[in-house]
Amino acid sequence: MPVLKTLVETETKTRFRNLAKTRGLSESELLRSVVLVVTGQETDADQPIKPEAENSELERMTVRLPGFLMDAAKQRGKSKGMAASRWVAALVQANLTGKPVMTDKELAVLQASNRELAAIGRNINQIAKALNEAFHETERVRLDTLAALSQSITENRAAIHSLVRASQQAWEAENGVD
Repeated sequence: MPVLKTLVETETKTRFRNLAKTRGLSESELLRSVVLVVTGQETDADQPIKPEAENSELERMTVRLPGFLMDAAKQRGKSKGMAASRWVAALVQANLTGKPVMTDKELAVLQASNRELAAIGRNINQIAKALNEAFHETERVRLDTLAALSQSITENRAAIHSLVRASQQAWEAENGVD
């Protein structure tokens, strides 16, 4: 790549170095981002990306981390029932897409919830069939049964909402976003 250089006063250089350090960037990275902003070439890097079906093949990336970060990644992954590499990949995915990545346990809970909703749907279909066959015998459909179905749906929706929110909060906390 071509190089872009300039001379600045010592105080300006010190302030620039400190600014880069506070942002966790090298001086080159900060300068590159400033140049991209000024030339109108910056991207909306903070906007969530949308997954692309045609570009979903897994690729390998090697990341070097200090030991304390590697240990923390291993511990976080273990706490979620994942290998460290899978946890890091999920963390990157959650950060870039803005959506949480469900663990195997969370997916199992959602699958169980889906089965419950399917059972409730079958019960509602049976009620509708009974009403259609003998609409003059509406007493066959007990209001307490309908209330129980409604309560089951409400509880199921609350459980799903709680699970998704907990997962979102877990990834947000791990991303350092509050």
